[in-house]
Amino acid sequence: MRKFKKFAALGLACAMMIGSIVPVSAADVSVSEGDTQSAKTNISLVKENPAPTFTVGIPASATINSADATTIAFTMDEDSLNAIPDGKKVSVSIADAGYGDTTGKFALGSEDNQEATYKVYPSRYSTRPTDAYDIGDLLISFYGNERVTDGTASVSRAIKADNYDEIAAGTYTGNITFSIDVRNQ
Repeated sequence: MRKFKKFAALGLACAMMIGSIVPVSAADVSVSEGDTQSAKTNISLVKENPAPTFTVGIPASATINSADATTIAFTMDEDSLNAIPDGKKVSVSIADAGYGDTTGKFALGSEDNQEATYKVYPSRYSTRPTDAYDIGDLLISFYGNERVTDGTASVSRAIKADNYDEIAAGTYTGNITFSIDVRNQ
């Protein structure tokens, strides 16, 4: 019985001590003179691997002024090329083309509602209709190991009007929208 009373007294003392401990957050800790409190702060570390940024030079405009193909050049500076990770490439695809409200078509429109169609080709020497790109096609890619001239890599494609000699005189305008992304090789 004596041991039971000792354990009961010890248990009562522990219960009183536990009951007097007030949970506190790290932001609100109150302490009185002669008193000690503790608080816990969780610390985590997050280190993100910053994604490199690549700059691709897209031609602002291209003018077709003969039956010959017109060359357009896409560029990437040497710093951007060197930042391309192994096994990746920076790609440019044809997202859309058209004029005015007309989309999904390689065509240009004039002020008097005339239309001139054209195609985009791999080079000015490869202008067979079967060689032409379609909307959605991958146009060019930079791999990071391109030959660089004056600090810039350049890849060219050609634009050629369909039946240039049969198009009525005038100015025809439109646009091509390109999609640029980083993807696996």
